[in-house]
Amino acid sequence: MFEKIKNIDLFSTNTYAIVSIVFDDVIKYNVLTVSKKKEQIILEKQFSTVDFNKIEKEIKTGTPLLLNFSGKGIISKKIEAKGNFLKEVLFGANVEDFYTYTLFEDKINFVSVCRKEVIDKQFSVFKEKSYKIIDFSIGPFVSSLSIKMISVSTLNLETHQLEFEDEKLVDFNSNTELAINYKLGDETLKSFSVLNFSTFLNYLYPSPKIDYDNQFLVGNIKEQKLKKAFDFFAVGTLVFFLLALLGSYFLMGHYNDRYVAIEKELYHFNDSYTQIKKMEKDLENKKFIVQNSGILNKRFLSFYTKKIIDSIPDAIILKSLKINPSIKKIKDEEEIKLDANTIIIEGETSNSFYANKWVKDLKKDKWIDKIEILNLVKTDKNIDSFSLKITVL
Repeated sequence: MFEKIKNIDLFSTNTYAIVSIVFDDVIKYNVLTVSKKKEQIILEKQFSTVDFNKIEKEIKTGTPLLLNFSGKGIISKKIEAKGNFLKEVLFGANVEDFYTYTLFEDKINFVSVCRKEVIDKQFSVFKEKSYKIIDFSIGPFVSSLSIKMISVSTLNLETHQLEFEDEKLVDFNSNTELAINYKLGDETLKSFSVLNFSTFLNYLYPSPKIDYDNQFLVGNIKEQKLKKAFDFFAVGTLVFFLLALLGSYFLMGHYNDRYVAIEKELYHFNDSYTQIKKMEKDLENKKFIVQNSGILNKRFLSFYTKKIIDSIPDAIILKSLKINPSIKKIKDEEEIKLDANTIIIEGETSNSFYANKWVKDLKKDKWIDKIEILNLVKTDKNIDSFSLKITVL
């Protein structure tokens, strides 16, 4: 068919549905369903509709769902990768009020944003119908992930036209051309399905060139996998029971032997379970000792400093790191006042994208109370210089 893609894990779902939601006077839904069989992805259904009831008829609620958002209300821009580039897109609006989706191409960032209330409303529509959303994308730029398979320099989507050089996105504009279909190996990918297929590719193999926040969907992903695991084991248990019953019907004598063997296995299982409970109790005791030994005390700033240093990306050069810095200049015969539980970091990077992403990753650590960006400037050498203030709980 086309480039083979390997399975991820045993309990991954084989069928997925990707819905591209096009905002307009009337919302349009472009739907693509795919199935994963061994090392291949097979295109199943491709259709467009303005009737949500058709989606309910064609897609089962147990099918994992991925969404793409485009059309009115989605702002997409090409921005030079320097400083706080999101300000140029949001015009000073609060970043927390928007979902952002960024594609990084060398020194250019392609950004799509949309107000959270608009997208959350669509999430609620599908949630009310018992669908589980496991990932999403915003705008047209995720389509760059499919360019190697489609092998074209100009990609005509439903709402935008994307221009590529050496398989890298260089420009885009509103689409004025007639939408066309594309060959994907032996199959045909409709123009509106390119966004859907690319969104699915980014779910299977998250691209380091794309930055967005999908942590709020992690619970849906875990729930979907647990349901798949439960179904797998439930069916397996039922098949095992039927085979055992059929075997006992023809081989009563052998069944009795198996019964004895199972009783023995159950005994060993109970014994193993008892040992596991003892080990769990021992583990709890050891955790208590460690937690009360002071090793993990919040005052051990060296521990947190090591974690910070270990998390520094390759693209960032650390210039200085100060622990408990003095509040003001030290003078003779004057009391030294320190800013307790504080770490000051200064560094440089070729692109503020890496600094912003590092700060975003650091905020996930529970032991960090607050991170402030004290400075972020472009130097004469076209290097982004920054300083951070980290407050430890």
